[in-house]
Amino acid sequence: MHRTIYPAQLFRTNYQSFLKFSSKPTQIRTLPVDLPSCIASLQSCAQRQDLSEGRKLHSHMIVNGHLESPVSATSLINMYSKSNSIADALWVFHASIRIHNVFVYNAIIAGFTANDMANEAFEFYCKMQLIGIEPDKFTFPCAIKACPDAVSLKRIHGLLFKLGLEFDLFIGSALVHCYLKFDLINEAQEVFEELPNRYDVVLWNAMINGYTQIGEFNNALEIFRRMGEFRIFPNRFTITGVLSALALAGDVYNGKLIHGFVIKLGYDSGVAVSNVLIDMYGKCRLEMNALKIFEDIVEKDLYSWNSIISVHEQCGDHERTLSLFKRMLRAGVWPDLVSVTAVLPACSNLAALMHGREIHGYMIINGLGEDGGTYIDNAVMDIIKDDVSGKFISLCDLIKGVLMLCLFFLLSSFPDFCLSS
Repeated sequence: MHRTIYPAQLFRTNYQSFLKFSSKPTQIRTLPVDLPSCIASLQSCAQRQDLSEGRKLHSHMIVNGHLESPVSATSLINMYSKSNSIADALWVFHASIRIHNVFVYNAIIAGFTANDMANEAFEFYCKMQLIGIEPDKFTFPCAIKACPDAVSLKRIHGLLFKLGLEFDLFIGSALVHCYLKFDLINEAQEVFEELPNRYDVVLWNAMINGYTQIGEFNNALEIFRRMGEFRIFPNRFTITGVLSALALAGDVYNGKLIHGFVIKLGYDSGVAVSNVLIDMYGKCRLEMNALKIFEDIVEKDLYSWNSIISVHEQCGDHERTLSLFKRMLRAGVWPDLVSVTAVLPACSNLAALMHGREIHGYMIINGLGEDGGTYIDNAVMDIIKDDVSGKFISLCDLIKGVLMLCLFFLLSSFPDFCLSS
């Protein structure tokens, strides 16, 4: 979903947030003194996504005059972007306008790309060229990923020839993936074949995932086969790409072969690979295989829960779908649009009207129905009809459902709440 950032609002919000920074002497003394130490600490905050500590460091750098360097701006933008606070990153960018260079622009473009804001990323790529800052090899992978259309992509490709960067591995991988995204298979294949260094798994992963995304499953599997000929060892990203292709193709035979390969390599302990295996078995309608993999995951994430819930709903097991959804809530995992999209039809099929009302209320409160489209609208309409008389439930009933849902989530989030009194 495209998000718009309004600079004036950002400046007001962030100026007020900086005023809230603590300036207690005891806290300042614990922070690094020189600029290199501050930069190292910001990088650590970025890796941990520690926004609170990062803001303290930012405040400390303001007090000690450490912001007059492009390295400072770049590190701050990187920290805020990786901490999912792109508004703060943009504030730093605008506040450091006197020291802008290619590294500062690279940081903000990468930040927008990482936060799924491709339009803004490409806009800043164009802006840096307009003001005379020449992009480098670190600019192009993100700029290519943010390309809005094939024409823009081909213009960047032409500029790469002019700058002599067309054979860079990471730029080439980005080109391959983006050409495939726009269904330009011949151009992607040409870039792939012309790259002198084809012995890096990153390039092959770009081809596999690109083919999978446009539905060219046989081509994706052929690239995987060719990896063996080139003696290129697959990594976890390769496996997830191949399994996604097999899942979408419904090829359970080869899916099981890859599953055995995954176990042999020891990749089955990774949650990302396990999630794709769940999805693959689910699309092949082998829900018990999917459930076994799910139960073996030590640290289940939201995608794990969404995958196994969707699998059982797709296989028509509505009762287990609701049971897994309740388990997810008890585990303290907050549902998203995918979760409720999977559960709503189960409520309808089981005539679980109250559950349906509660989930519909949750969607209204959290704005999850805005992007769901016709499928969710139809599911909600099925639920809110009385199965016996065919009459719609009253507004009062729906409000009761919303209030019950709020209370339910309050109690599930704070289990000791009802015991403390």
